[in-house]
Amino acid sequence: MRASQFKIQFLRRRAFAAQDGLCYYCLQPMGRHVTAEHLVARADGGRNTRSNIVAACRRCSASRHALFPAEAPDPETYQAFVLLMRKAGLWPIERP
Repeated sequence: MRASQFKIQFLRRRAFAAQDGLCYYCLQPMGRHVTAEHLVARADGGRNTRSNIVAACRRCSASRHALFPAEAPDPETYQAFVLLMRKAGLWPIERP
């Protein structure tokens, strides 16, 4: 495993603990289904830093990119979208 992968694992665990095990987007418990989500994508110059990595459930992370393939929305907009969908009883979407 490369050093950057160790760093991402460390930052994911740290974010998970700081967020009390709740997904950054849907605010639901993640259990073991957690991923490190870059707020600013690496492709857009985002770095593997504490301020740029949050813990997100795999469903929210995958849906952010699958639902918006041309360009994923910024994290705050996507979080608002997910929370509105949850409130309306339309989240989680079964197949992103």
